[in-house]
Amino acid sequence: MHSTKKSFLALFVFLCGLILLAMHADTEQSHQTIEIQEKLINIGECQLNFQIIKGGSITILLEAGGGMDSTEWSKLVPEIASKTGATVVAYDRAGFGKSDLPEIPYDMRQESKWLMIALKKLGIDKDLILVGHSYGGWLIRLITTTWPDKVIGMVFIDPFSTEFVDILGVKYLDDHPMTGKLPFDTSKPEKLTKFQRALARMVSDGLGRKTEIMRKTTIPEGIPVRLITSGKAMLPKPEEQAAWRKSHQQIVEKISGAKLIVAEQSGHMIPYSQPKLIIDTIIEIVQLTK
Repeated sequence: MHSTKKSFLALFVFLCGLILLAMHADTEQSHQTIEIQEKLINIGECQLNFQIIKGGSITILLEAGGGMDSTEWSKLVPEIASKTGATVVAYDRAGFGKSDLPEIPYDMRQESKWLMIALKKLGIDKDLILVGHSYGGWLIRLITTTWPDKVIGMVFIDPFSTEFVDILGVKYLDDHPMTGKLPFDTSKPEKLTKFQRALARMVSDGLGRKTEIMRKTTIPEGIPVRLITSGKAMLPKPEEQAAWRKSHQQIVEKISGAKLIVAEQSGHMIPYSQPKLIIDTIIEIVQLTK
């Protein structure tokens, strides 16, 4: 009997060793396959910084919120790549993060063109699933309208929208500290940091011009769309928060087959508070495109 116990113990130790080796091998394989490449792409007027995980033919493009950059997606990118097998891309818009701030005038249409030039140079400008947070949600609508043959799916994350502007008005939002009014003096641009100059450039022409550009956008039929809206209030007044939710409902109602998802545990910063919800939604869109 003593010999039998020894045999069982030896077998148990052996099996544990195999399991540990397998886990180590999986970890090694994960590290080998999930490799983030950082690249500066020259698009003529400036260089844009990209974070890329190469994968399959589908490319998941992550558009950060206003005033934010690719670091917003740092914790999500590896898991999105590993769970979808797609190529995953996050980038810094002009003036933010490690991207240059051009000295020439530009608007959101030009920003979209620069992005598509860079994606073409990288060889990943087709079969795009666009994921946009806040101001990035506005931009992915513009990209889809301008290059409808390139986009196969969309995920909006608490997006800023034309619908929201129409409810509360351009002047109201241009004067609002969360949507248009900057917290610093712009009268002496030479004293501003690169980040401050980029923010000033982003809001300088006001929401009126941007809204007129965006009013012409449409989402083509047949593209699977999901919109994740914040479940917790993030705007200071109840009527503002009600307008935010109503604008999201209006967006979904205009797009055939689109669905509204409530991030019950989150305010505006859903990528930080409920990343799994975003990842699961992206996975759903990938599956629908297949």
